[in-house]
Amino acid sequence: MKVNPELIDEIKKYGAFDISACFNCGNCTAVCPLSKEDASFPRKLIRAGHVGMEEMVSSAIEPWHCYYCGECSSTCPREAQPGEYMMALRRYLIAKYDITGLSKVFYKTGWLQTWLTAGLFAAVLWLYNSYTGDFGALAGKIEMAFPVYVTIALGGYVLNMYRYAIVKPLGGIKATFKPTPIIETFIHGFTQKNINGCEEPDLVRWISHLLVMSGYTLTLVISNLHLLEPLNRLYGAFSPVSLLVWYAGLAIIVGGGSMSLRRIFKSSESSKFSHPSDWLFVVMMFLIGASMLATQYVNVTQGPASPLLAALYRVNIAIETVWIILVVPFTKWIHIFFRPLAVYFQHVKKEAAAGTAFTLQLGGSK
Repeated sequence: MKVNPELIDEIKKYGAFDISACFNCGNCTAVCPLSKEDASFPRKLIRAGHVGMEEMVSSAIEPWHCYYCGECSSTCPREAQPGEYMMALRRYLIAKYDITGLSKVFYKTGWLQTWLTAGLFAAVLWLYNSYTGDFGALAGKIEMAFPVYVTIALGGYVLNMYRYAIVKPLGGIKATFKPTPIIETFIHGFTQKNINGCEEPDLVRWISHLLVMSGYTLTLVISNLHLLEPLNRLYGAFSPVSLLVWYAGLAIIVGGGSMSLRRIFKSSESSKFSHPSDWLFVVMMFLIGASMLATQYVNVTQGPASPLLAALYRVNIAIETVWIILVVPFTKWIHIFFRPLAVYFQHVKKEAAAGTAFTLQLGGSK
């Protein structure tokens, strides 16, 4: 295995703090209730970073199993912040999976993505406000293009994650088609149930994440399928679409608000350190929820011909446009896919070790 002596310094650029202070005592792994024989962390990956084992770090799926309960950091005798190191590894891996290279630039340059997002929003909003045609029809075309863009971006990530986690280390295409691993993958994706395995489960954090994820999933369904046409239809307060909007918007605001307060007051170990991309994610989610709620409320109370509604809807679509283009593919939003995939890949690795995985050998794979 090739050794990269600059690896640990590279990882630090993604947010790891004084991880060089670690003297490999193993306390972090000992206290972590989620660390198991087949998914040992953080010690193994800290050591891999220190000695420059780049291939091991690049193929790791353990950072996606970590829920950053903070036990490792709060009990570290050297205050090396191993929990934050795991978060830095996630960003490092996202940059590895990203074929565009933009994630690497955004994570390393702090607030660049935020400034670009603000600038793109101003430009897009100006364009939408300048449009003199049927904006409702234009919005429909824009929203129908979202799933194509997201699918392409997500597909690149998934294929690269699979290449780094399975193909390269195991020497070929391997998979499992057994029902149990597939069912577990979906369960973890929707519930993130492993957080309950932490020594002291943070239910507020878990509920906040569940609200945000469920609210935004509904938002994706509403926008990507263009279920909402506020400029063309009057919706009742309790119509099916309105009920979806009320829940999605409120879930995002309540969940995102809770996340923001925890980061502001640093109320837990997991919220002591925040990368600029963490704040961008939370703020954009809040703006999406608030603008969607405001748009629907004005439609219900004033009707589709309201000038205020026309202005609010343009703001809402502008926020969604910027979110899809600059935020979704390059921030922690993408975690909701990597976590369940890591669960699936763990099953594949177990079956590969047992010789029961579906295998398609590739010439030249290492």
